[in-house]
Amino acid sequence: MTRTVSFLILMALALPIASAQKKVDPIEAQAEACLGTPAGQTTAGMTDCSHQAYLAYDKRMNDVYQRIMRNADPQSRMLIRNAQRQWLAYRDAQHQADNGPWRADRGSMTSADIEALNVDAIRARIDELNYYAP
Repeated sequence: MTRTVSFLILMALALPIASAQKKVDPIEAQAEACLGTPAGQTTAGMTDCSHQAYLAYDKRMNDVYQRIMRNADPQSRMLIRNAQRQWLAYRDAQHQADNGPWRADRGSMTSADIEALNVDAIRARIDELNYYAP
């Protein structure tokens, strides 16, 4: 066998092992379970499942932020606090825009779509904050 073929075989064998070792985010798992219920198959249910995930991620974001603030030096604390306040202002402005009159003729799935986007945004912010975490 050539080295390339041997390497490809090893990679193919390692892929299932790497996938099995990947941690499942408990919030994501709970959201998936919620979406798998009969209620989660409705538009209102999808929106609610995503909103519950958003609330759980919001708590996680606050926990990460508090841990960072406890451990950061004073200058970093000030910079991170300012960035977080600006991110929160952006988030609030985005929520206001999301609920604008433009939604009136967009259909019922708009709520579920926006809620999913909100979940994506807060997860991204948690990832950003985790760069500062010890």
